[in-house]
Amino acid sequence: MGLLSVGQLVTSRAGRDSGRKYVVVGFDESGYVLVADGHIRKLSRPKRKNTKHLIAHEAVLVSDSLSNGEIRYFIESHSPAENEGEEGSTVHGER
Repeated sequence: MGLLSVGQLVTSRAGRDSGRKYVVVGFDESGYVLVADGHIRKLSRPKRKNTKHLIAHEAVLVSDSLSNGEIRYFIESHSPAENEGEEGSTVHGER
């Protein structure tokens, strides 16, 4: 997988949060990664994840001091819009 860095975008691939995107906010002394999404898992209470259970992405959030709002915006801007253009969805107010 390669080395992870603080601010890097990752996706969980194991556990009940499988498929959820996070940003790496730190490292644990036992080799785990601390991740947050700014919404459910905030900076004040990051989630410990095993690096084997993460998919690393190239996108990195570069900031001197991370905030929950910055993390949420970063994850949303690097996630494809769900159901975009599917039949039955509303695009520009049309059905």
